[in-house]
Amino acid sequence: MSGKQSVCPHCGACLPAEASFCPHCARMIRARQTVDIPSHLWRKALKWVAGAVILTALGVGLYLGFTPSTYDAYGEVTYTDADGTYQLLLTFQNERFTPQPEITEQAELDGEYRMPSRLFINHVGTGANAGMMFMQKVDTVCAEICQPEESASPMVCSQPEYRDFSPEAARVSLVDNTGRSDPAELVWTLKMENGDTIRLRQKIRVEQIKTYDYYPEDCAMGTAEDLQTLVDRITQEVPLPAVVNLHLPAVTYAGGLTIKGRPVNLYGSADAEGNRTTFTDTVRVAPQDGPISYFYDLNFTGDGAGVGVSASARFWAEDCTFTNWKTGVLGYGDVWVNVIGCQFADNGTGFHFNSSGIYVTHTMFNDNIFLDNDTAVLLEAVPSDEPLNFQGCRFTGNGVDIDNRCGQPMEISQAIFE
Repeated sequence: MSGKQSVCPHCGACLPAEASFCPHCARMIRARQTVDIPSHLWRKALKWVAGAVILTALGVGLYLGFTPSTYDAYGEVTYTDADGTYQLLLTFQNERFTPQPEITEQAELDGEYRMPSRLFINHVGTGANAGMMFMQKVDTVCAEICQPEESASPMVCSQPEYRDFSPEAARVSLVDNTGRSDPAELVWTLKMENGDTIRLRQKIRVEQIKTYDYYPEDCAMGTAEDLQTLVDRITQEVPLPAVVNLHLPAVTYAGGLTIKGRPVNLYGSADAEGNRTTFTDTVRVAPQDGPISYFYDLNFTGDGAGVGVSASARFWAEDCTFTNWKTGVLGYGDVWVNVIGCQFADNGTGFHFNSSGIYVTHTMFNDNIFLDNDTAVLLEAVPSDEPLNFQGCRFTGNGVDIDNRCGQPMEISQAIFE
């Protein structure tokens, strides 16, 4: 080996002159030197770091302050803006502070039903109804039904709007279903003017209820007395929400009938000569609870006095006749009544609506015939401002076709007046 050599100061080993590390003792030979960084460079670096931190914080603040938010919940949402904090809730009841995130609707298999989904908006601090004020901040509001595509009887809903029958609700959407409808979800979407989105949801499930049918072959129902006894017995024996259908023989009942305690559906029939089931005295519909009482294919024939059907509970008549009464059908109290495809002839008043309730069953009053009545239709009070639709109705020879004393909205463009 040639060239200059040096000695390791730690272990005495011979090393090349340029060596800085001793492989024998694994120690450094030359001492490290500390290099000082000028102080003005540190100050510049700190300024850049501080500036970057401030800019980042400003960016995050601006992002959080101006990025729209989305709220999504079942039943109710609490929403806060510069003006305060609000409770937004959905319910099928007329209860302003109680959300209803889900409902089970009891339904007859082939029954048709409508129920209102109500949006209430309350100020959290005061409990005041803030619906009118809050809706001024809303750009758009819509509702839709989410359900299986293969549903046997799809639910449908109307677009939200203000309804007089529920004046405290900011908006109402009407949901239609049948007993065959599959479980579904109603979704309200509010797009705020500030870009926020509020979604409120309700789960809807239909529960089919039992139906009991009674026939003349099985039960005595040939006279008014027999029929009243049967109705009273059914009221005691068959609890709600079961549905009761009475299939009546083609006889004339020389007496009235009172339905109370529970609803009962009456189905008329005809004999070989075409004579139909007939009542010659008042039938009173007065259950306090339960669904609608339906009457089908019945004749109500009076002597110029009295009322054919007097309904202080929900009632629906279809393909029935009302002849020679002081009033053919009277709906009063706080209930909704419907007449569809019926004939009113030679009555003082054919159909008299005088109810102050808030419940709407159906707004169609289609395909009725009003013939030679003093007054065909008298609207003294109606539970809703929803237009009554007289599509396909025929008014002939009446003293007054429609006496609209309460100024009820009506759709009569497709009715016939002779």
